[in-house]
Amino acid sequence: MLSADAAVRAEGLADFRVEVHDQGEVDPCTAASVPLLFAMADDPATPDRNEIVRLLFSIGCEALDRDPEGIYFTAHGVESTAHVDIVAEMTARAESFARYAADTDPLVRRPAIAAIGLFHADGRRAARVLAERLPAADGIVERLLVVRTMARLADRLPASAPTVTAWLEDLIDGPARPYADAPVRLSALTHRFQLDPDKDGFEVVPRAIALLREITATPVSGKPCDGCRWCEASSHVRGRDVAPAVRPAHLAADFFDPEHPWEEHSPVSSVLRTLHTALGDRIAERADLLVAQLTSPDAATRYDAIAMAEDLPGPLPRPVLDRLLDLLPDDWAAARMIKRGFSAWAGGRFTVAPEDTALLLDTLAEHMATLRTTHGPDVWAGGNPLVRSAYQEAVMTLADHRDTRALPDLIRSLETRVDDWRALYGVGGYPQAADRLVPLLADGLHRIDPHRPDAPIPAGLYLSRLARLKDPIAIPVITDTLTWASRHQSWSVVISALNALATFGPAAQAAHAQIRPLTNAPDNSVRAAAQAALDALTGDKETVPAQSTPGHGLGQHPPY
Repeated sequence: MLSADAAVRAEGLADFRVEVHDQGEVDPCTAASVPLLFAMADDPATPDRNEIVRLLFSIGCEALDRDPEGIYFTAHGVESTAHVDIVAEMTARAESFARYAADTDPLVRRPAIAAIGLFHADGRRAARVLAERLPAADGIVERLLVVRTMARLADRLPASAPTVTAWLEDLIDGPARPYADAPVRLSALTHRFQLDPDKDGFEVVPRAIALLREITATPVSGKPCDGCRWCEASSHVRGRDVAPAVRPAHLAADFFDPEHPWEEHSPVSSVLRTLHTALGDRIAERADLLVAQLTSPDAATRYDAIAMAEDLPGPLPRPVLDRLLDLLPDDWAAARMIKRGFSAWAGGRFTVAPEDTALLLDTLAEHMATLRTTHGPDVWAGGNPLVRSAYQEAVMTLADHRDTRALPDLIRSLETRVDDWRALYGVGGYPQAADRLVPLLADGLHRIDPHRPDAPIPAGLYLSRLARLKDPIAIPVITDTLTWASRHQSWSVVISALNALATFGPAAQAAHAQIRPLTNAPDNSVRAAAQAALDALTGDKETVPAQSTPGHGLGQHPPY
C-alpha cells in the first residue's frame, strides 16, 4: 500500500479490504489495523492518502453503526467486541481528522470533515473546526458537507446544539458572504428545521422554495455563462442526445441515466430529500416543495424530484400529479421515469386517488398518440431507446388498469416478439380478448425448448397469463404443455401447468388423465401440485396412493 507503483498500491489496498474490512466487516484484525492506517494517513508523503483516510472513515462508520454493548461473531465464529475498540480509537484520534480536514487534497478533506461530526467528543472544538472549514471549502459539495456535518454534531452532542443552531441561523439570515450562497443557506435552513421542526414562525417551505428558485435561476441573457457560480450546482444527466433540451443552456445536464432513477443528479437534492424527511406527514407542504422542484428550469432538479415524489405517502396530491404529467410531452427522460413510477409491473410506487385515475390514463393515452404521430405507428419497437421505453411504460401502466387502449400494442408485441417479455405482464387483464391472445401465447409455448424451459422467456410466464385470462379455450394449450413438460421432466413447467389448470376448476376435467399420474412423480412439489389440481377439478379430496414407484405413469402419453 506504500509502494511507488500505483498498480501495486491498488492491489494492496484491494487485498487489505478483502482481508480486513470485507463487506464492512469490523473484527479484531480490523481493530489492529487502525493505528497503522492512522500512521499512514499522518504522513503527507503517503501515496493515495485519500484512500487511507476514506478507509478509516468507512471502518469507523461500520463500528459506530453496531450496538456498543453487543457481541458479534467474526467470519471464523469468534466472539468479538472489536467495534467498541475501534470507536474508542477513532474518538481518541479525532484531532487527526481535524488536521486531515484542512488538507490541500479535497479527497482527503471530505471523509475527514464527516468524521469530525461522528467521532469528536468535544462539541465546542468540533463546531469551531467545522465553522472554520466552511469559508475555505472548495466547491458546493464540500460546503454542503460541512453544514450537514455540523447538524449531525448537534444531534450527537446535544450540548453543542445552541452553538450549532446560532451558526445555522447566521448562515440563513446573516450578511451576504461568498461561502454562504443559496445552496448553503438552503442546507442551513433545512438542518435548522430538522433540529427543531416545531419552532414557531419557522416557515421553512416558502423560504426553501425561494432559495431553490435562486439556485436554478436562468441568466437574463439565456446564454451559457462564463464561470457562473450556479453551474457547479447542476448535475450531469445522461442522454442529452436523445432527450430534447428543454433546460437553460448553462444548466445543461449531460449524463442522465434513466436506468438508475434513484441516483441523485444535483448536489442540492440530498438537502431537499432531507427536508422532505423532516417534514414527514406534512403532505401539503411537501407537495408545494415538490411542485417547485418539478417546475425548476434545471433538469437535474426535476429528475430528482420525480424520484422523491415516489416517497410521498398516499395518493399523489393533484398539484404534484399535474406537474408530473406536464413533463411528459417535452422531456423523454422525465417521461420514462414518470411512467416507471406509475407502472406496477416495474415496481413503481406512484399511486393516484380514484378520482384522478381517468386523468392519468387519458394523459398517458394522449401522449402515446402523440409519440405515434411523431415517430411512426410502431413506437413500441422504435429505434430510439429512450422514447421506446417511455412508450412501453405508458402501455404497461394502461394495462395495469385494464385499459383497452393498451391492447393493440400488447398484441402487436406478441405477434412480432419484440419485447414480448414485457407485454406478457400486461395481457392477463383482458379476458375479453382471449380469442386473440390465447393463440399468441400458445405460439410462444410452442417455441419453448424443453431443455431450456426458462429461456428466453419462462414457460411459467406464458402459463400464468393463460390462467389469468381464464378462458376455457386455453385448457388444451395448458394440457399439451403439461404433457411435454412431464415427458421431459421439466418439473418447474409441470408445476406451473398444474397450477394453471387448477384455476379453471371443474372446467378442466378433460385434463384429469394427464394430471392423475403426476401424483406419483418423483418430485415432492409436483406431487403436491398434482393433488391440488385434482382437488380443484373434482371439487373434493381424491384419495391417491401415498407411495409408488418413482416415475410411474410418466411418459405414457404421446409427446407434445
